[in-house]
Amino acid sequence: MHWKVGDQRSFEHLFTQEQVEAYAKLVGDHNPMHVNAEFARKALGDEPVVHGMLAASLVSTLVGMHIPGPGALWQSFQVSWRQPIRSGDSIRFEAKVTSTHPSTQTMELEITGTNVATGAICLDGKGRVMTIEEEKVVEDKTSLVDKVVLVSGASGELGAAICRDLAANQVKTIALGRNENRLRGLQSELGENMVDVFACDLRDAAKLTEVLNKVVASHRVFGFVHVAAPSLSNLEVLDGQMLEALQEQWQVNVFAFQQIVSALAKQMHDGGSIVHILTQYVFDTPPAKLAHYVSAKAAAHALVRSMALELGPKGIRCNSVSPGMMNTAYSKNVPLRIKQIEAASNPMRRLCAVEDVARTVTYLCGPGAAFVNGVNLPVTGGGRMP
Repeated sequence: MHWKVGDQRSFEHLFTQEQVEAYAKLVGDHNPMHVNAEFARKALGDEPVVHGMLAASLVSTLVGMHIPGPGALWQSFQVSWRQPIRSGDSIRFEAKVTSTHPSTQTMELEITGTNVATGAICLDGKGRVMTIEEEKVVEDKTSLVDKVVLVSGASGELGAAICRDLAANQVKTIALGRNENRLRGLQSELGENMVDVFACDLRDAAKLTEVLNKVVASHRVFGFVHVAAPSLSNLEVLDGQMLEALQEQWQVNVFAFQQIVSALAKQMHDGGSIVHILTQYVFDTPPAKLAHYVSAKAAAHALVRSMALELGPKGIRCNSVSPGMMNTAYSKNVPLRIKQIEAASNPMRRLCAVEDVARTVTYLCGPGAAFVNGVNLPVTGGGRMP
């Protein structure tokens, strides 16, 4: 709804006796006060009066053709007649918006009908109108070709796989990670599809701010994929190192994620996408000794959903991906036997691969997910069915 409080429109109409007689014939109201000049002169000492509802019908013209115009439907209308209108009178009908309700596509109007010659108000009232807009073709604003997507954790196996899959879909990537040598190697591999690299530890908020200032100064970012995660360790909830581990996991998974989104979302394209990589453990009973990791991922999940709600009206979609166990360096501390059991118990009879996650991320960033917002997609092969 583009109308706002204070907007107004008007038009003028000259009433004729021919119109009065046509209206009387149409509705069957042949009251001599309207159609018999002699009777009106004896009763009123003046010319016949235009039907009140004929005059009010011009308010319908005002609403249907001028404000809000085609597509308008009355919900309520109250009118008072202040002065008689007679054949030959020219009346200016005017409506002013007094309130709008975008959620219901309705507006309230203040209405007047003024005699152009005398300035006298002949009728006034108020109405509530709904606007029915023609369904618009949704414009595709999510094409990934030549768009810029920032990927954190790009020096790790999963982050690098996501950069490769995005590049294969003609996306320009910015790589953010801790290992500069790996980032430079990935940049050499992807060539012009990787437009910048930044080595940064996300636990250093000041350094991250410095990097983000450079990013927004040099690039118009379309999307952001948060892959970065601290090293994983097994700790019982009462372990003396638990507090430190919690701080580290929350700093990277929650605080740094918020910091990056806050910097990028202000200049992201309409149709842009934010994706956070979580874990299958947010769906059900978590494993023992990973409270620091799982709690940070669960908090990030809640944060993504809140962002989806608040950034959605800006055209920015926020989603997450929860992969099953992957055989990567990140899970090097997981015993091989556990991995074998996980693979054997999975309906697909294998572990999740980084390529599985990468393709899902590309989907969420692209046009196929244009109306996907606030979801957490399990990439678990059916091992977890939330």
